[in-house]
Amino acid sequence: MALPESLIEEDVARRIGELQRVIEAQQQRAHQHLQLAAKVHGSLLPSPVRTDRLDVDVRRYLPVEGVGGDYCQIRFPSEDVCYITVWDVTGHGIGAALLATRVSSEVRHGVLSELLDGLNRFVCDHFADAGLFLTFVAVRIDLARRELTWSGAGHPSPILLSPDGATAALASQNLMIRVQPECLATEPEHRRRLDPGNRVLIYTDGVTEVFDSTGSELGERGLAAIAVSARSGDVFSTTDRILERISAFQAGPAADDRTLILLAVQ
Repeated sequence: MALPESLIEEDVARRIGELQRVIEAQQQRAHQHLQLAAKVHGSLLPSPVRTDRLDVDVRRYLPVEGVGGDYCQIRFPSEDVCYITVWDVTGHGIGAALLATRVSSEVRHGVLSELLDGLNRFVCDHFADAGLFLTFVAVRIDLARRELTWSGAGHPSPILLSPDGATAALASQNLMIRVQPECLATEPEHRRRLDPGNRVLIYTDGVTEVFDSTGSELGERGLAAIAVSARSGDVFSTTDRILERISAFQAGPAADDRTLILLAVQ
């Protein structure tokens, strides 16, 4: 005997309600896990640096999904030497964040090209099937010699800012990490003299890949122009102005994670 249509409808409604409650509970657990992952990931990022010879602002980390593939480290193996490394794993979310965090344990200070080569081999050996790539840049500041050394792997060019408003792009020399087992160029790292008042802007592509209301991209040149115009004051107030002007340029929500580092040699 067939059930009355009203009872069938009640049973369907009951089952739909049960499924909705299960879905909502799963979504809540996923949100809690994402919040925890974001808290752990954020706790591993370095704090700003203030010394009598070098200031570094790293206050801004704005992932699209709470966690992301942007990551950076600051290390002082001696009082005269500072290493800054920044990398950006393709994609967003927990998978990219996990790989970014795992890579952090493989990053050491030393010869920059050797660091980059070892990192590339590590990712190729252990994460070849992950479908993820990463850009990477390592910068060494020798305060005693007033010398900057950098080695990049497909990463956006850091920008050297001079007191007179001149800018210079510190272009990546090497292939993106995990493209192939051999990633180093013939000249995998370069050096430049640092003068008092020089600043260096290091960033991920989420900073420059923003568009205004006409569809024009900010790009490296636009960022350099903003950095020059925002230069007054210390690096910490300058970083605020740079980010404010990027937001003023941008139309619509951010489409990628953003990391922005500004350092100043006193």
